[in-house]
Amino acid sequence: MMNVQHQNKSVLGAAAAMAAAIMAFSCTTPAIADSGAADYEEFNTAVESSLQRRLDEIASQNNLNAEFSDIQIKATRATIDEYHGDADAYAAAIMKAYEEDTGLNTTQATIPRRRGAATYTSSVFAGVPAGGACWVKQDFRATVTNYKVTSKSMLGSSYQTGICVFKWTPNYSWFEGNLNVLSKGTFHAVIKGGPVSFSSTFEAFFHTNKSSLYQEFQ
Repeated sequence: MMNVQHQNKSVLGAAAAMAAAIMAFSCTTPAIADSGAADYEEFNTAVESSLQRRLDEIASQNNLNAEFSDIQIKATRATIDEYHGDADAYAAAIMKAYEEDTGLNTTQATIPRRRGAATYTSSVFAGVPAGGACWVKQDFRATVTNYKVTSKSMLGSSYQTGICVFKWTPNYSWFEGNLNVLSKGTFHAVIKGGPVSFSSTFEAFFHTNKSSLYQEFQ
């Protein structure tokens, strides 16, 4: 009888030890996962900040009428390991990759102007920093009488023409001031094996003739 009780106590003791071990493992596993997720998010956030600085520098150096924001990077674990956790090095590699792929030229191209009709197209050079030779455009209708705009309305969404590494997805466009046209959207591409995106807002400046509009060189 004593042996049976002793065996029962041993079995119960082993079960309790196993339960404690399982409980300890279940408590520590999420912490490990959370730590890995935190490292992943920290790396991508650092890359996004580095790219933001680089895009701001490009805009300043080229006197662009554009703003860039909402940069999103989703580097894989393999990419983080490849760059040894150096976010700035990865950001530099992204910039270098798309500049080399397109032979990025920061000289603004000549953009034709639309005038004399009720329908116009705003056109702003977007090859910097989209990587290539492309423009963001927006069609709109306006009526001009004696140098004054008496009516105006957007026609559809903004769109991209030309060839660039980053592709444009329109969000919305609006008028500001007398007749400036602003277009907001998102550029996205896959570079160095990972998706990269950022939001941009381009502004086109228009002036009036007696009965028509013309856009500044942009």
